[in-house]
Amino acid sequence: MKLADEVKVSIVTAVCVLALSIVAKYAIEAKLDFVSQYGPVWIYIAYIITKDRTKQRGHSMWLFWALAEIVATIAILVLYSF
Repeated sequence: MKLADEVKVSIVTAVCVLALSIVAKYAIEAKLDFVSQYGPVWIYIAYIITKDRTKQRGHSMWLFWALAEIVATIAILVLYSF
């Protein structure tokens, strides 16, 4: 069974949002604001908006967007840990 690119990115988004919430609440004990709490979701929305433009070039960019979500999640956690 092969997953569609949108499903792959959405799974990464869900994992990042859950990790962000759990680590922020229990590990670093920080309260995230609305924009930071849903940071991976904003990146996913940007992916959905631009996915047709990137597929026209013949490239599937889902891995780039998934890595961008992971890096953004780590960056948010690092910024709020200080």
